[in-house]
Amino acid sequence: MRPGYGGRGRLSMIKAAGVSFVVLALAGGASAWAQTPPAEPPVAYVVKPGDTLIGLGRAYLNRPSDYRRVQKANGVQEPRRLRPGSQLNIDPNLLKSTPIAATLSAFTGPVQIETNGQRTPARVGMPLSEGQWIITGPGAFATFELEDASRVTLPSNTRIRIAKLRQVLINNAPQRVFQLEQGKGTISATPTPTPGARFEVRTPVSVSAVRGTEFRVGAGADKAQTEVLVGAVGVDAGASASDNAPIQAGFGVSASADGVGAPVELLPAPKLGAGGQTQSDALVRFSLEPVKGAASYRVLLARDAGFIDIFAEATTQTTSQQYPIVDFGQVANGTYFVRLTAIDPGGLEGFPADYSFDRDLDTLDAAPPSDAREGKHRKFLFRWSSAGDGVRNYRFQMFANGDTQTPIVDQPGLTEPYLTLTDLAPGAYAWRVTALRFKDGVMSEKQGPLQQLQIGK
Repeated sequence: MRPGYGGRGRLSMIKAAGVSFVVLALAGGASAWAQTPPAEPPVAYVVKPGDTLIGLGRAYLNRPSDYRRVQKANGVQEPRRLRPGSQLNIDPNLLKSTPIAATLSAFTGPVQIETNGQRTPARVGMPLSEGQWIITGPGAFATFELEDASRVTLPSNTRIRIAKLRQVLINNAPQRVFQLEQGKGTISATPTPTPGARFEVRTPVSVSAVRGTEFRVGAGADKAQTEVLVGAVGVDAGASASDNAPIQAGFGVSASADGVGAPVELLPAPKLGAGGQTQSDALVRFSLEPVKGAASYRVLLARDAGFIDIFAEATTQTTSQQYPIVDFGQVANGTYFVRLTAIDPGGLEGFPADYSFDRDLDTLDAAPPSDAREGKHRKFLFRWSSAGDGVRNYRFQMFANGDTQTPIVDQPGLTEPYLTLTDLAPGAYAWRVTALRFKDGVMSEKQGPLQQLQIGK
């Protein structure tokens, strides 16, 4: 059995803004999916004046002769005589359809598209179609968009298959069905008022959002979770929506085979700690103001304000420290966006807070001085290094006997990151370097900390 899948299947139906979401935890990963595919609901068609089964077969069925199967399934006595206003339930596999276009709009890291067992590297603008798999590797992210502006965003280590991506001609209802074998996804589905429209995600773990109604869905081995950010969402633990009261914005629920739990208020959005919107140190690091009741925090980095082009993600547990810290390592210069959420002990993720931040690497680091003798003279070599765009010159200052106000050496205008001093008397010294950077016509100053130096006899 694959990790993360329960011992038996469970279906959870979520409806919002005219779009139905189905989350299905499978009993054995892809093999269980292949052996027991979920039955598709029939397409309902309301008979119009002048309709006949034979005419409908020619216009809307893949094989016109299949009108007989529709006739038998609906108990129609005379295929040439249908009562206007009556309803026909038709197997969707019999119906003609046109493909819905999809395009890979953004990706970061190792992302592959698998078609009939053959994998090719992803490229921006690549068209996607039914039957293909989108596979993200470690540290990779991908986003693809449908022609109706619906969007699917995938984090690292995810496999998702486009199971159905078509529009049925008989009722112009889009059918968008995805199989998430591993990982998770954020879904933004454009609502449609067309009866019979479907947007389904079958996955053991997923996060979903719908434009107009925003919510997330996650499903694991033993429970599914729904968090509502905007609007209201109906949640049921069975195979179809029930009469349960919808979950209102600001609340989340957990569902299992035993039913749907009571709504829980979502945690508020965390606030970014001081200095987080200007990132000039060697490593990009954020501090978060703690949220009462949070067990952990999730942080996303993206190149765009809509978080389509996500390129990094981290989750940190709460600690005894006052401000939780999240490190992302080295990031190229530019303007980016960070999204923060707090997660409660039950695993429900709260409201997001989005910030822009400027990444402008500007470091100044000092190395321990070295000394060497040349004849009767003792030379001290002071060195430092800087990183980041722009042109720099340096100012070196040295202080003696604890006086940090009046330097005994003050050398501005240095163009090289080093300076040699000769025959310093024994004693306690402190020294520092200040860098003046010229970038894009603007001068800025960065002063390094005082460095201590003890010279013996």
